[in-house]
This record gives sequence, structure tokens and C-alpha cells, in this order.
Amino acid sequence: MTHQKDTLFEIGDRIVYISLPERVQKSDSVAYPVLMALHGSGRNALNYLPGQEESVSFYVHQRNLALKNGYLFVVLSNGNDTWGTDLGLKNLLKVYEYIRSNYKVKEKWVLWGTSAGGVQMFRMIRNHPEKIERIIGTFPVYDLEEAYSRRKSANFIWQSREEFKSINPATFPEKLINIPMLIFHGRKDQAVPYEKHSLRLKKEVNALGGSVKLRTVSGGHSTSNWKVYKNHQINKFLSK
Repeated sequence: MTHQKDTLFEIGDRIVYISLPERVQKSDSVAYPVLMALHGSGRNALNYLPGQEESVSFYVHQRNLALKNGYLFVVLSNGNDTWGTDLGLKNLLKVYEYIRSNYKVKEKWVLWGTSAGGVQMFRMIRNHPEKIERIIGTFPVYDLEEAYSRRKSANFIWQSREEFKSINPATFPEKLINIPMLIFHGRKDQAVPYEKHSLRLKKEVNALGGSVKLRTVSGGHSTSNWKVYKNHQINKFLSK
């Protein structure tokens, strides 16, 4: 089976972007690792595709690191459902099944959640830990209640606390203890304060026996904060 290096297609009405490392193109005899990116609020799969009008270098960098380490890279345009909705989770599972059916890949994947995508990432771990090997987070949302309390738009996906009460990652740290995590977060983040999200995640999950490595850096919640990318640490984490 031969595949193009970069592929765009739709599952339902959602755009999916897949990129293959060079060695995937040369051999179909080995099952390759997969890294699935979970974008933040207001972002989409095209932000990760280089050389396009919607390309965002901050997100393209995640794609490049995945390819460099021999991973098949995939990202779904999940819209506001990246905030952890049932539909968002179903969309991710559709992509998972599509990749498993059409490419020779490993069963357990690496997830890379950014900002709001962290909610969907943690929910994926709780609901389908058998599909997840490890995760990387860049200023990921952990406490959905805290994020809800500082929402600035009437169009925020969650309109009441009751809607997300059962899926708030901060309410199930015990479900996250078996997945190694490497988290990067800016200490001046005003949108997703690191003390209330990543630091809390580390304390609560590790206290239960988990494995969360948190790397705090200067700067805030921005695609211009390249300090959240410690490439040597990410490469080492992906090579395990």
C-alpha cells in the first residue's frame, strides 16, 4: 500500500491532516508509532500543515518533531469540540479507527494536546487508556471548572457547569496515573494559569503514583512562546 507524505481528507464534515515520515514511505513491513495532535480553541488541522495560508509555525513545529522521530502525524479539525465534548471524543475515535484500518501502525499512540485540546486529551486517557502510550502537553487545560470561570465569550462551548461536571479532568486524576506525561507551561500564562492547571495536574496525579514531568518556562499563553519547546527533552520522550 502506497501513501502520500501529506494527505488531507474529511471524516464526516471534519478535516483530517496526515503526514508520514520518510521511512514510512519506504517500508510497509513495520508498524509505526503515531502522534495525534489535539489543537486548541479556534485552531484547526490546517494550522499544522506547512506552506499554507493557515499554517502556524508553532503548530507546524509539533508536526516536524513527530516526523523527525519517525512518527506518523495526524490531527483532526475538532472545532469547539476540542473542549472535551462527547462528539469531540467520537471524532477522535473515528480518526483512530481510520488510521488503524488504512496504515500499518502501533495500537497505542502518543497524544499532544495544546491549551483547550488538553481537556479532550485527558478525557481520551480516561475513556480509552488502551489506545494511549504517553502524552505531551503545551499549556494544557486540566481544570475545566477554572477555565469555565474565566470564559470571555457567550459562545463558550460549555454554557453551564452541569454540562461538563462529569468530564472535568480535575475530577479524575486517578484515571491518569498510568500514562507518562511531559508537560510544558509558561509561568506567566494568564489564559490557563500554570499553578491551577499543569502544576495541579502534576501534584494530584503524582501523589497517586503517576508520572507527570512538568517543565515551566518564562512567558505566557501564546504561539509566540517558543520556550515551551525543549526539543531535546521532547525528542528523548518520543524515542522511548
